[in-house]
Amino acid sequence: MTTDQIKKDVQLLKDRLLERKPEKFSSKDIARAFFGALVIGATFVFTSGLISVVKNITWVNVFLVIISTIVLLIAEIYFIGWSRVKGEKGRNVYEFTLKRLPTFYVISILVSLFYTYIFGINHLVSPAEATKLIFLIAMPCSIGAAIGDLLKKY
Repeated sequence: MTTDQIKKDVQLLKDRLLERKPEKFSSKDIARAFFGALVIGATFVFTSGLISVVKNITWVNVFLVIISTIVLLIAEIYFIGWSRVKGEKGRNVYEFTLKRLPTFYVISILVSLFYTYIFGINHLVSPAEATKLIFLIAMPCSIGAAIGDLLKKY
């Protein structure tokens, strides 16, 4: 074994064990995000006040929930993932975020849609209220989707 090979191995161990740098975004990350959204979203679907909130919330508030969800996702992506890869060549914050943000948000919408229809909640409210419900449930689902990045072992 040469000295160059030993240096490379030491650097690899340092990167993986000490600095915990995230690997490239992959299908495993998408699956992890999906299951994180399922777990966190399930805790909010069965709350008793959800239907009354959906019936009384305005579209302005729903829009604010959507904006807040996107801001929370960006913050989670930055502080959980990007903060570990700062300065690494070829990985800028925009590319890092633009891969994860739409993926996590679409997954959260799909999971909330799944919960709304699989449990028949859509039969308890009007179609407009069901749409509001999907966006409201998507907020905790998106947090669950992004939290998978924090919990994964690098």
